[in-house]
Amino acid sequence: MDQSMIGILRCPLCGGAFSRRENSLVCCNRHCYDIARQGHINFVPGQKEMFYKKELFESRAEVFRAGVYAPVIERLSQALARHVPEEHPVIVDAGCGEGYYIKSVCPDRAMTRVGFDLSKDAVRLAARGQREALFFAADLKRIPLADGCADAVLDIFTPADYAQFKRILKPQGLLFKLAPRSGYLRELRAAAGGFLRRKEYDGGDVECYARERMNVVASETITYTLGVAPETVAHLARMTPMLAGIDIEKLDLSGVEQITIDETLIIGSIK
Repeated sequence: MDQSMIGILRCPLCGGAFSRRENSLVCCNRHCYDIARQGHINFVPGQKEMFYKKELFESRAEVFRAGVYAPVIERLSQALARHVPEEHPVIVDAGCGEGYYIKSVCPDRAMTRVGFDLSKDAVRLAARGQREALFFAADLKRIPLADGCADAVLDIFTPADYAQFKRILKPQGLLFKLAPRSGYLRELRAAAGGFLRRKEYDGGDVECYARERMNVVASETITYTLGVAPETVAHLARMTPMLAGIDIEKLDLSGVEQITIDETLIIGSIK
């Protein structure tokens, strides 16, 4: 972890700047956080793991490896190229999971890549075997980043704290919000049938909430259907919160041979 990355971090307890002491970060008020051997930091010691367990993120990694979300990466990379022209920008992925998006967008572009998630298991997976990005476990309501340090924040299918995003974004910084639409993973939802509490899904409320809090400069729909192997279908079923609480082993997924990705990308500053 180089000094430039340490420079954008702030203590989540007091907001103080950090200095490095051996394998720890210590703020001016002596709050101390250890740097793990893999390079990530845990800013929420004592936080219990919730629904999002290691197995879920491992399934996500397999789905990404199969290329299911490659078109999303391409469209997101194009949007960042258009709307974030700064040289060597700071891009923050809020709720980064195992780090797929922040590692994959704009692969040939020099940028400071930062990802955080409340799940320590996810952050460990994200940091494994690489040093190109900064990853840490943190609470969305106390993002341990300096005011006005980010050129862009990615918020991909995760909860948002618009006040915190506004705080860490530069004055001209932008939020890139991806929200699911009604067709998202419809084949899996059809296979789940009677196990689902909600038969229909519409992510329009998420989009409306975002638009109320953003000065939207651009938006686009990302929709496509592609064929998937049975093992990928199983990993999709394990990873999606839409099937949370359902025993996946009880589902007949044999008829699912393709999957639909249906999303809205909203780009704008925070009001």
